[in-house]
Amino acid sequence: MDTPNSEPKYKMTIGLSVLEHLGVGLYSNVPAVLSEAVANAWDADAQNAFITIDSDQREIVICDDGNGMSESDINEKYLKVGYKKRDREPNRGITPIFRRKPMGRKGIGKLSLFSIADVIEIHTVKDGEANAFRMNGNDIRAKIESETNDEYFPEALPPDLIEIEQGTRIKLTELKKRVNRTDEFLRKRLARRFSIIGRDNFNIEIDGRPISARDRDYYRSIQYFWYFGDESEHFKEICCNAVESRPTLAIVDSEQDFRISGWIGTVEKQSQIYEAINGIVIFANGKLVHENMLKDMKEGGVWTKYVIGEIDADYLDSDKEDIITSARQSLQEDHPRFIQLKGFIQQGVIREISSSWLKWRRKEGEKKALKDRPNVKRWYDLLQGDQKTHARQLFGRIESLDGAKEADKKEFYRVSMLAFERLSITQQLSILSNLETEKDFELVTKIFGDLTDLARVHYFNIAKVRVEIIKRLEEIIDDDRKEKVIQKYISKALWLLDPSWDRSTTNPRVEKTVLEEFKKETDKLSEAEKLARVDIRFQTVSGTHVIIELKKYTASVNVHDLSRQINKYKQALEKCLTQKFPEEEKSIEIICITGSQPSKSDSREIVVNHLKAYGARYVTYDDLIKNALNSYQDYLKAEQRISELVEIIDSIDEDFDT
Repeated sequence: MDTPNSEPKYKMTIGLSVLEHLGVGLYSNVPAVLSEAVANAWDADAQNAFITIDSDQREIVICDDGNGMSESDINEKYLKVGYKKRDREPNRGITPIFRRKPMGRKGIGKLSLFSIADVIEIHTVKDGEANAFRMNGNDIRAKIESETNDEYFPEALPPDLIEIEQGTRIKLTELKKRVNRTDEFLRKRLARRFSIIGRDNFNIEIDGRPISARDRDYYRSIQYFWYFGDESEHFKEICCNAVESRPTLAIVDSEQDFRISGWIGTVEKQSQIYEAINGIVIFANGKLVHENMLKDMKEGGVWTKYVIGEIDADYLDSDKEDIITSARQSLQEDHPRFIQLKGFIQQGVIREISSSWLKWRRKEGEKKALKDRPNVKRWYDLLQGDQKTHARQLFGRIESLDGAKEADKKEFYRVSMLAFERLSITQQLSILSNLETEKDFELVTKIFGDLTDLARVHYFNIAKVRVEIIKRLEEIIDDDRKEKVIQKYISKALWLLDPSWDRSTTNPRVEKTVLEEFKKETDKLSEAEKLARVDIRFQTVSGTHVIIELKKYTASVNVHDLSRQINKYKQALEKCLTQKFPEEEKSIEIICITGSQPSKSDSREIVVNHLKAYGARYVTYDDLIKNALNSYQDYLKAEQRISELVEIIDSIDEDFDT
């Protein structure tokens, strides 16, 4: 234990090497360093801070019209590392003129100048007292390497070098970092580091041009945004192009009166914000204290690439406890106040953004497609009912694709229209609702990419070729010729009997065996019965075995005789399938094509019911042609519609020429 008037037994010594570590190690970029100089000007009650950059001479000058420093201020405050103005100055450091809360706290921000320059020259005038001195990084390093490295004496400069009348001028030379970035870059970065830009009697200029909130260069790009409390409603005027805005809660903790202001929003296009400002910054007392809160919340949705925001939370830099890291660019991640703020933001506005963003973007995409894509609108106008709902959803997905170029969207529209038309026929439009990303649309392109030709084959062959066949049959007057033409087509054109029967799926072995069994039964017919018939066919369609009995157009057929004949064919088929092809389905349908109704003396209903008992139905040659033509009325309409669709798709280029 030390006794009174005795020398302390132990002593802590802080070497100049600490200065090098604090000055060089804490700051990584020019905007961060300049922001510390600007913060000092704010704390000095300056109304203006002027920054000039000479890339050719490798010089930066920061000049303010604040209080300046006396000789004692320089030695006891500025050159004293770790001087805490909030603890040592009256009213917790509140500035005497403008009653500002100080931005500085730890007393080490001024050391950041050494991270970008080797020589720092300071001129300062306070109440007529002028002082000037120079600090050299090389001299400091030499001192560190010597045995006596606990003191450094800056070089005093003659007062007659000083040209300012009040305030402080800092000149940085022998720069370590390149400063060939445009002043626009620095202007944006500095504007983003201070929420007091353009207000509170404080002006910042770079190379003679004032920095304003507009230099943040993103307000006009905001598409959707949420603002905290009534005091932040003025951001609605600044974000003048926003199509959606919502107020949200601002009180983080009512008991401790923790409240925030500011906003969080999303831009329309990712290209409207660069990576360095894609996130949510936090200000305290007008200065940036945390560069990107979004990263700390580990959100992973696509919407995070479009987010930008500014939160003012002065209570985070209160006098109670310092939770800002030494670099003054981030908050202590594990501190309860920061954790509480993250939870408040995440459970509130972030949750709403993640649920609403994609929905809103797709709605905007729908509007854009129908307003700015006239040929897309032409196609849309051709649709009916639920088709239009599916189409609007498709537009929204294409227009809101993350990072898709106009050329990509153009191709996606083309292919999607063709896919839409194909899926509409099979009532599978819901498949398109699963398209979310550009890769999904690229897959659709691979699947439907050749549909220009396929669509023409699909629609024109059905609408043109089939209808042409039916019309050709309709035009045949000679009964004998009509019978022969239908006999020629019927096996290959089962759609004449049922539009859903596109093609047969008969196993050749099964067909050959069954027809041999049918021949045994045909050989048993009387001569009159043989003269009344033309042929018998067998096909398998969609798991159903179809027996087609063709009678002569002019033959008079008795329904009882017809029933007896087709029943024999049915029994022969069932026997054949059971004994030789047990794996085959046993579903059988029998169709009789006749010149007229069997048993004309009976009513049609009696004949139909009689044949139905044997799993059979009849159709006359004339009715077959008539019914087939009626069945393909939709395809006749499709012929005209698809012609228009092809023309529209060929015109899509016009929608993207602007």
